[in-house]
Amino acid sequence: MNKFILQLIAVTFITGVAYFFIGQSLPSKFFFENYLIILILFFVITLLFHLGLQKSFEKSSKDFVRYYMGATGAKLLVFLFIILIYAFLNKEKAVSFALTFFFFYLIFTVFEVSIATKLFGKHTADAKAKKIIEQDAPSEIN
Repeated sequence: MNKFILQLIAVTFITGVAYFFIGQSLPSKFFFENYLIILILFFVITLLFHLGLQKSFEKSSKDFVRYYMGATGAKLLVFLFIILIYAFLNKEKAVSFALTFFFFYLIFTVFEVSIATKLFGKHTADAKAKKIIEQDAPSEIN
């Protein structure tokens, strides 16, 4: 878990710095000045999502799949509502907010999927390989 948190901090920092420098070359109508709020939101949600993944994986692979699909769908809906509410309340900054939100969403989604595939996909593959080996191993003769 500590390794994940360090990776998440690194991704968050690099993404924030990258957005800052990219934003310097963008027209002001596309740069969202309060991007750190969105960045912190993605950090917290990614951390909570990963904790839930770990807990569901410890229970069973079925719980893991259910959690992953359900939490991903719920996150997408929550993010959509956040964008819509912000756009409704602050029409002048809606485009810059939505573009910034989408930028961070892409980065953090790629990070989440890559980490989940590495951590949980490896365990699943190891378990399948172990099961196949046990099936193919000759039984001992007494």
